[in-house]
Amino acid sequence: MAWTEHDIPNQQGKTILVTGANSGLGFHTSRALAAAGARVLMACRSADKA
Repeated sequence: MAWTEHDIPNQQGKTILVTGANSGLGFHTSRALAAAGARVLMACRSADKA
């Protein structure tokens, strides 16, 4: 059985920093962690792209 983002446990009360969050894996990771209740800080190279 493959692992999916639905397997992420509840992240309420946690703060997570994701680098490269403006696209690709970093973007999708940020979305999934936020959906699981985390406070997500998205680090991006450029404010324009963020």
